[in-house]
Amino acid sequence: MKKITLLFILSLTLSFVGYSQCTTSSGGQWPPATIELANSGGAETIATNNYPNAEFSLIDNVLPGSDYTVAATGPNPSVFITVTNTADDSVITSGLDTVSFTAPVGVTGLTIYWHLNSFCGVINSGNTLTTIQCTTCACTETEAPSAATDPAPEDAATGIPIDYSDPANLLITPFSWTDGILGGSVESYNLSLGITPTGDDIGTISNATNGNGINYDWDPNTTYFWTLEAVNCFGNTDGTVWSFTTADCVTTAPTAVSVATAPTDGALDIPIDITDPAALLVTPFSWEEPTTGELPESYNINLGITPAGGDIGTISGATNGNGINYTWEYSTTYFWSVDAFNCFGSSAGPIWSFTTAADPDLSVNDFDANSLTYFYNKNLNQLSVNSSQSTLNSIEVFDILGKRVINRSLSSSEAVIDISSFNKGIYIAKVTSDKGIKTIKFVKN
Repeated sequence: MKKITLLFILSLTLSFVGYSQCTTSSGGQWPPATIELANSGGAETIATNNYPNAEFSLIDNVLPGSDYTVAATGPNPSVFITVTNTADDSVITSGLDTVSFTAPVGVTGLTIYWHLNSFCGVINSGNTLTTIQCTTCACTETEAPSAATDPAPEDAATGIPIDYSDPANLLITPFSWTDGILGGSVESYNLSLGITPTGDDIGTISNATNGNGINYDWDPNTTYFWTLEAVNCFGNTDGTVWSFTTADCVTTAPTAVSVATAPTDGALDIPIDITDPAALLVTPFSWEEPTTGELPESYNINLGITPAGGDIGTISGATNGNGINYTWEYSTTYFWSVDAFNCFGSSAGPIWSFTTAADPDLSVNDFDANSLTYFYNKNLNQLSVNSSQSTLNSIEVFDILGKRVINRSLSSSEAVIDISSFNKGIYIAKVTSDKGIKTIKFVKN
């Protein structure tokens, strides 16, 4: 089953009500109020002196499934009411002057918050309603905003392209619209996305930004549905459910990258830029992009310290010609490759190698790039290694798949390794001495 992950560019991970809870009555008289059990025919009146701290009232013996109405009475009460479950302070309903609701299953107690200065909201932190002094409480809107229009992608549009630049975060952009011209002013939008005509079964983003894109596991040649809810302090307005269909996909994977232009395969003395000691840089990493067959839409770079070429990590959505920041080491051989991607799939390229330059802080007497020599004797199936300036400590040999086939400790300036049991192919020998590390590539015929 396809993994579904919904990410919205520049989306907010924290949302809150824009009107803070008021805590003072400004010297005014709290209005009388009633709580009516509609299905019992009775009503309970809460007197003014029953408001603890002039903030809330507690109602016990609530009957789950019963219909309730909470109303402030008196001349122009202008009271904002929030009804919560006493057990955990989860909000059941809220509104101005009068609210009606059915007590949810499991709720046996109600906490009713009374806020003068109409349309002061609440900040719900976990299960606690935090009381803070209101500064701009009054809602000046007299009606909810009208629905947005002029969507992009246009309603019923086809061939909408998917941006595959980052294979891990497929992108469609932009999602934009025009504010409705009727009703109150809009303060924010909630954008919902779906694969069915309800337009919300994939997910919803609060406070969506007009003109941003959406990262998601988009499928080619697929119809999606989306809608906007316009929000202001007076209320919300559901918009039209629009649709669009993504572009079709090619039928084959892209042509693989085959030529590295920098660093070239087997290149030596590749410099390390130490301008920023916390982010050492090797640059550029570039390659010849295919010009025939199905063309790639994006690339990944794989980097490794063994011939497998990916054990350090992978850069998704890599740009041809950019550098790589890493904890590069001097006189070390690295391996890298490029995978080409399109909507159909990927094609792996060959694994190339390069060796970084020697540490410039070491003198020639301490470290001579030519001090280590080696010879592969095909007739004797032996690899001979010799150092004229240092003692060899160890030698490790890896096959082209990165499997270590030899790991031997040494304690002299030369070594002879029997490779008669090796299969034919390319091998990498990593030689460690008291002066540093050298990497040798050889081919057994």
